[in-house]
Amino acid sequence: MFKQSRRQRRWVAVGATAACLTAALGGGMAAASGEEEVTITWWHITNNDPGMTDWQNMADAYMAEHPNVTIDITVMENEAFKAAIQPAIQAGDVPDLFQSWGGGVLLDQVEAGAVQDITEAVAPIIDTLNPGATSLYNVDGVQYGLPFNTSMVGFWYNVDLFEQAGITETPTTWAELLEVIQTLKDAGITPIAVGAGDKWPAHFWYSYLMVRLGGADVMNQIAADNNFDVPAVVQAGVHVAELVALEPFQPGFLAAPWDAPDGESGAMASQSAAMDLMGQWALGAFRNQAGLADSPDEPLPFRIGWFPFPEVEGGAGLPTDGFGGADGFVVGADAPPETADFLTFLLNTENQRTWATSGSGIPANIEATAAITETPAADGPVMATVLEALNAATFHQQFLDQFYTAEVGAAVNDQTALLFAGETSPEEAAAAITAVAGGS
Repeated sequence: MFKQSRRQRRWVAVGATAACLTAALGGGMAAASGEEEVTITWWHITNNDPGMTDWQNMADAYMAEHPNVTIDITVMENEAFKAAIQPAIQAGDVPDLFQSWGGGVLLDQVEAGAVQDITEAVAPIIDTLNPGATSLYNVDGVQYGLPFNTSMVGFWYNVDLFEQAGITETPTTWAELLEVIQTLKDAGITPIAVGAGDKWPAHFWYSYLMVRLGGADVMNQIAADNNFDVPAVVQAGVHVAELVALEPFQPGFLAAPWDAPDGESGAMASQSAAMDLMGQWALGAFRNQAGLADSPDEPLPFRIGWFPFPEVEGGAGLPTDGFGGADGFVVGADAPPETADFLTFLLNTENQRTWATSGSGIPANIEATAAITETPAADGPVMATVLEALNAATFHQQFLDQFYTAEVGAAVNDQTALLFAGETSPEEAAAAITAVAGGS
């Protein structure tokens, strides 16, 4: 189950724009019927195909059914979205529908009066969605948004490079992972790609180690006390330092972004690195960087596999404890009623099956998850493996930079970056995050 708390954080988003307007015929039909003209502004961060085109096609279909509605789409890159949404909230000019990961950032938005209660409007569809993911968009019993995608972070790996290095089995413990890293290095292969320049990809390492070392009880206690100055967090920092000391990353990793030719996804797509700790969206990014966004039936130029984050010896966490979250949309405070209706349309079983079969991710609509097996032959089996791990999770910790408030999440990411750069100690990092969180 996904865990929810009132101590959570936002993520951040991305930049490039596109607009979609109803045809002149649609406008004429609306005028003839006497229906009021409505415009829905929609900001999302799916800036690669097939997902970007999927969203456009769904908006077009909705407008065809509702000729009085115009859906004005702005497509952003993740970090650009983060940079744009907060000023919009402060100015009281938020989009009608916009990207959200729920959690602490949503709590901040609720307290700022930036989003609206859609509980009644989405009631007809709520039971068809993953309840854990849906709960991330609920604050004090009020639903402000809905998830469209569920997330599970794990290791994507290049099967061909593993075999080239003589590695026949994926690691199940932290010690085995370090051995695999050294084996790849000895074979002249860069073991790991990471976009530490964006910080959040690196925080997956730090946070997952906390989960493996502390388990559900410790992670829940940290949230209750706002205190990261505990042994599991300090030891997680020790293991990060241990990892960094092996020099396993691609050149320039400290400044590298997540999704760019010279970033984390690009390094995997070009076979310049063998492993990547990332969510299920990584597969689409690899395909896009490999020039396959418009060729869903064409496989990647290498075999891709997936395995869960290894168990850490002596840790209280179970090997089935997960780490991830959900992607979703929330409705702006001044959005027209049609916005919530459009959101439910996006999440109906047919549209969520489209999301799944195009390989864009794991749908939040429970009835659509079976469509994962219908994704292109090259992608279906590995995505089914991710879904299996997600469904078997004994505990699921939301991304720490979304689970907590924006300030605490930023502190987690900042301290992670310092740990990766070797510019702080595990003890100093834990104390610095606690200072921001206000714990003791």
